[in-house]
Amino acid sequence: MDLKSHPVSSFSLNYFKLISEKNNFFFSPASIYLALSLTAAGSAGQTLKEFQNVLNFQNVEEMGKQISSLNQQLQQSSQSFTISSANRIYSGVQAVTNDYKQFVEKYFQSGFENVNFNQAEAVRENINEWVSQQTREKIKELLKQGTIDASTRMVLVNALYLKADWLYKFQGNNTADRYFYIEPNNEQKKVLTKMMSNSATYGYGKFDGFEYVQLPYQNKDFAMEIFLPSNSIYDLESKLTVEQMQNAMNNSQKTKIKLFLPKFKMNGISHKALDILQNLGIVEALTPQANFSNLCQTENLYISDVIHQAVIEVNEQGTEAAAATAVLMRERCALIINETPEVHCDRPFLFTITHVPTHTVLFLGRITNPQNIN
Repeated sequence: MDLKSHPVSSFSLNYFKLISEKNNFFFSPASIYLALSLTAAGSAGQTLKEFQNVLNFQNVEEMGKQISSLNQQLQQSSQSFTISSANRIYSGVQAVTNDYKQFVEKYFQSGFENVNFNQAEAVRENINEWVSQQTREKIKELLKQGTIDASTRMVLVNALYLKADWLYKFQGNNTADRYFYIEPNNEQKKVLTKMMSNSATYGYGKFDGFEYVQLPYQNKDFAMEIFLPSNSIYDLESKLTVEQMQNAMNNSQKTKIKLFLPKFKMNGISHKALDILQNLGIVEALTPQANFSNLCQTENLYISDVIHQAVIEVNEQGTEAAAATAVLMRERCALIINETPEVHCDRPFLFTITHVPTHTVLFLGRITNPQNIN
C-alpha cells in the first residue's frame, strides 16, 4: 500500500498534538482508530461525514478495505515477535442491521456478543476479562466501576498487543546509571536513569530540528523510531508532520552508531478521548443528534464515551506494548556521517512503534522524565 494512502499515521499525529498532558505519555493511535472505525461503519449523514474527515476515508467500503489490510499486518506470531489485534462488540441492541453485522464481520473480523446492560457490573467484568486475555494481562481493567450502566446500549472494543525482540539486542552489562536532562543544556534539571547502550547499524539521520534512529525488531517489518529533538521537544511536536516522519524513515542511512536509550516501563492510565475527538471534528456522533441508522434503525444511538489505555516496557531484549479502546454508545433520552556517531537519548524525545512498509504508526509516545515512570 502507498504510504500516503494509509490514514492511521496522520490521525496519530493530529491526535497527539491535541493531548493536553505535557509529561510522559503513551498511546496507540491504531487502537483508537480501529475502535472509531468500527463505530463509523454504522453511521450516516453528517455523522458519517465527520468520521470521513477525521479518519480520512472516502467511503465506508474503502475504509473497510483499509481496516482489513491493517488487520492483516496486526496478526503475526513467532518465537521472537508477536502482534495481535482483536475487535469485539457487546450489544444490548436487538435490531442491529444485517448489513452492519456482515460488514464488521468481513472487514474487522469482529465478534458480536449480546449482553444485558441491566446487569452492568457483570458486563463490565466480562469486557475487562476479554481485554485482559487479548493483551496478555497487561490491561486488566480498561473500564472502571460505574463506566457503564443500564442506559448503555453498546460497547465497541479494540485490543492490540505487541511483544518484539530487538534485531540488535542490548547487553545487560552495558546498562548503567546515566544522567537524563529534563531540560536540555540545563545541568540543574537532570535525573539518574538506567541507560542501555549498544553499537550497531541502525537507520540514522540528522534532519531539520531532530535526529532520527530506527531500531528494527526481529521481524524487520516493524521498528521503533526515535525522534530526538535538537532543542525543545514541544517545538518539535508543534512543527512535526507526517511527511517529515516519512521523509526521515525514507532518507535515513544505514549507519553504525553507538546508541544510548533509557530503559523504561509505562503503566497505562485510562484516558477519555472525547475532548480530543471533538477538537479533531467528530462532533455530531457525540450528541443525541447522531445518525447511526446504518447500525440500527429502531434506536437512536450516540457515543457517550471513548476510553483508551496503553502500556509499554522497553528493555535490553525488546519491547512489550498493549493498548485497548472502548467506544460506549447510549440511546437518546538526512545527513550521511562518515565517523561512528554517538546518539544519546538523554533528553526528552518522541518515539513510535511503526509498521515500516506502510509507515503505519501503531504506538506513539513521549519521554520527558524516565525517573517518573513506573
